[in-house]
Amino acid sequence: MEEESWQSITVMEDKNGEPHVLQQKVKVYTSGVSEESPGYTKPLMKHRIVPVKDIVNL
Repeated sequence: MEEESWQSITVMEDKNGEPHVLQQKVKVYTSGVSEESPGYTKPLMKHRIVPVKDIVNL
């Protein structure tokens, strides 16, 4: 079973000093037995920069 998700890589600041998170899309592979079963991720070549305030509730 496979799904796609975003993995946070690092936090950086934009020109105004506001914190943003660099994220990379990953493909998540699971065994399908249960949600707690070990699996692995494969990084994809898609990235995005997201403001920290959009990820966490401050």
